[in-house]
Amino acid sequence: MNVNIATDFLELNPTEGNAPRFKTDVKVLFDDNNIYILGYCYDDHPDSILTQLGERDDRLNADLFTVSFDTYNKKLDAFTFSVSASGVQSDSRVSDDAFNAVWESAVQIVDDGWVVEIKIPYYAIRFPKGEKQLWKLQFEREIRRIRTELQWSLVPKNIETELNYWGNLVGLNNIKDPARISLSPYVSSFAEFENNESTLGFGAGADLKLGLNESYTLDMTLLPDFSQVRSDNIVKNLGAFEVVFDEQRPFFQEGVDLFNLGELFYSRRIGGVPEKFNDAFSALDSNEMLIDNPNVARLINVAKVSGRDKNGLGIGVMNAITAPTSATIENTETGDTRKIETNPLVNYNIISIDQNLKNNSSIYFINLNTSRSEGYTDANVSALGLNLISKKSNYSFSGDIKVSQRDTNLMANILKESAGDGMSYSLGFSKIKGNFKLSLLSENKSPNYNPNDLGVNFTTNIRNHSLELQFNKYNPFWILNGNYNTFTYSIDQDYTTGEVLKNSYNGELAFIFPSFNAFFLNLSSQVGDGVDLFESRVPGQKFIIPEYYFNGIGISTDYSRKFALDAEVGYGQGYFTDYVVNNYFEVELSPILRLNDKLSLTPSSNYSIFLNGVGFAGFFDEQPKYGVRDVKTLTNILQGKYLFKNNLSLTLRVRHYWSYGIYDYYGDLDEEGYIIKDDQFAENANFNFNAFNTDLIFAWQFAPGSFLNIVYKNALQKDEQDLRLSYFNNLNTVFDQGQVNTVTMKLIYFFDVVSSYKKVMK
Repeated sequence: MNVNIATDFLELNPTEGNAPRFKTDVKVLFDDNNIYILGYCYDDHPDSILTQLGERDDRLNADLFTVSFDTYNKKLDAFTFSVSASGVQSDSRVSDDAFNAVWESAVQIVDDGWVVEIKIPYYAIRFPKGEKQLWKLQFEREIRRIRTELQWSLVPKNIETELNYWGNLVGLNNIKDPARISLSPYVSSFAEFENNESTLGFGAGADLKLGLNESYTLDMTLLPDFSQVRSDNIVKNLGAFEVVFDEQRPFFQEGVDLFNLGELFYSRRIGGVPEKFNDAFSALDSNEMLIDNPNVARLINVAKVSGRDKNGLGIGVMNAITAPTSATIENTETGDTRKIETNPLVNYNIISIDQNLKNNSSIYFINLNTSRSEGYTDANVSALGLNLISKKSNYSFSGDIKVSQRDTNLMANILKESAGDGMSYSLGFSKIKGNFKLSLLSENKSPNYNPNDLGVNFTTNIRNHSLELQFNKYNPFWILNGNYNTFTYSIDQDYTTGEVLKNSYNGELAFIFPSFNAFFLNLSSQVGDGVDLFESRVPGQKFIIPEYYFNGIGISTDYSRKFALDAEVGYGQGYFTDYVVNNYFEVELSPILRLNDKLSLTPSSNYSIFLNGVGFAGFFDEQPKYGVRDVKTLTNILQGKYLFKNNLSLTLRVRHYWSYGIYDYYGDLDEEGYIIKDDQFAENANFNFNAFNTDLIFAWQFAPGSFLNIVYKNALQKDEQDLRLSYFNNLNTVFDQGQVNTVTMKLIYFFDVVSSYKKVMK
């Protein structure tokens, strides 16, 4: 068969446009069910090709071959499939880093380089109906040991519209979008051990993917089990807002790009902490104890329909239901128990529409609705947004408007303005091409703007205006391989009064050397005293944040070496009054040790000291108190991974977080927001907080899309006022706490229903 060969790759990094050191040839073939890619990566020194083993989607110290398809030729989204020289698969979409598909690949080191073969079933991607297909196409290769990246269709490094520069894939005639039905049933078991008591359990459920047509897909999970996700990075929260954690649950990581329009969706709200979780503690009588208080709402099911058609219309619909939760309280004298509801039955719904326009532009609408059973607050948030890009992709203009509504009888008042209604709007202009780039942005949030029932928002009654300037040198010059510089100046205003609350700037400078070692410099400052509208925890009460500066330097060494190091140190100072000066110091070390292709260690340590910091100390007799405090925090993480082979791994992650604070004095706020010392206050707000987590994960991918995982978790947490200033003495008291140990096993098997049916019928 005569097949055209894609060759003539050019260097992207370090020097754009240079001829490559080694040749690369690529062939593309197809049949009725799959598209095939053969990549021949020539190399004069095949014994030097880096081949670190890893799990799927790991970023490895290994050579890499990548193919990308923009199947709709809209220049906004694309499917990307990568294979390392050690055979590790990675996949993503431009709009969805968490995208995972089921496909096959193989690699082999040969006398003059390495060869990669990729087989992508049509059911793994989406493309429009039609006898003739025109896809955008890109091939890329990374030669890891010399840190060289090559592209078949060279994309200038100073642009943000990458897909505009890809080549064309023609000749895919008469291919048909297959019936797409896959089922991933699972069975699981768990054992939990706490305070010499054990609990055993079993579970089962399934994930379903159903192609409704060539563009849209139904994803559904029934009785999901997310017990095996990695432990959260728990911290001591001294701020006015909740801590936001990364999403670890696979269903909410993948395929949610259409639901993230307007940055309104925080998926951890679904199945999160029950609304009245803390009320269970305050409901206890003197002769009662809390024997059960679930800290997550149980997810019954969740389904989503999403996709984009050949005209660039993207539609997403998601619906999730969580069951009511209750706390169980026992009378210690009689043994009687009673229950109090901590969370109602809740239905979460999202509808989104996103239309592609000319020149990579788009317009979207999204609505997020939270409906709770009677007696609880319902909520509704809607947003309309626009992003326009100029014909030559030099400039962009963006804007959006968002409206939030909260009411105990929302559906009856949905068209009426009420005290619970709020609004946010923004306008932005950017220069997005060239070595010099700039961005102007204004964001405005009214006092009642609140999307937090299904999203997360930290500030209200705020207008923020910012100017960001960038100047980058993408190619080698002087003694550098590259140089990246960003400076941002921002102004915060009171939304209602227009009063200027804060002026601040941030600067980041990065210098990349020919050795691929890098040096970073960070500069930040608040110019003059600033006003915080939230730290006081009292509506309308200002809190003064003193003028400060913070400067840091850091290094990052060549990641292609067996030993690499990321390190950063910073120092800052603030001036609260003439006699109170606060100092901040932070140092972080993150070495990377690749002992061989199978074993790697990535420990890290972060230590910070904040002396004479000011902040909220707590409510005492229902009155707020504030203070000046010294806070020291140490975080140590040890992570190691051993690969028996690419589909069989053992990962250990141990994290210890320790933070303690000592108050120098307490006081009240005056009208301007400064702390006035209260010598009569005799309470204590000192704290000593520890969180210790261990995650040990055995993972085996025994067939495409099919996994057996065994996970051990250990969780320790202690928050006390007794200060323990010795690290090992403190650690011993943590281990004396009651531990929660869990072991879970989960077996998932992937069925391509159509292919399985065809095999049975043969």
